[in-house]
Amino acid sequence: MQSPSATAHRGCVRWQGLLLAVLLLTIWNLPTTAQITVKAVPPNAVVGEDVLFLVSGLNQNLYSYIWCKGGGIRRKDIILSYLVDRAEITPGHRYDGREKLYPNGSLLLQNVTQEDTGCYTIEALQRNMRIDTGTTLLCVHPLVSKPPIRVRRGRRDPSDRT
Repeated sequence: MQSPSATAHRGCVRWQGLLLAVLLLTIWNLPTTAQITVKAVPPNAVVGEDVLFLVSGLNQNLYSYIWCKGGGIRRKDIILSYLVDRAEITPGHRYDGREKLYPNGSLLLQNVTQEDTGCYTIEALQRNMRIDTGTTLLCVHPLVSKPPIRVRRGRRDPSDRT
């Protein structure tokens, strides 16, 4: 005759095995989600250049998307929003006329200034109400003037060290 603890232990092992199998099946069958990636081209710009925030990984089942300056989505930081079905672009508080939105979600920022340095975020709302976000960082450097270069023609005296 087996002891009661041995029987309970074996039942627990079977139950744990079943839980492990269910867990593994659940993990293997998770729906894949597309990641939105945003790349600033160029990532380090000079004052006066144009920068393209190139977006990839947007789901084709989009309802709308919003571009903001900053790491999050706040009403005061919205640059542009886009309603896909109507192809309707709505400017936000941060819009100043230098921005151009493309149908693939990419954003062109023209004639950048040092004040444009910072994070830029896109938030995409899918038809199933799932929200995906992508963020990138832009660094804008001041334009540095070229130093004057003087060229001397002729032979140099080896004793002259200037």
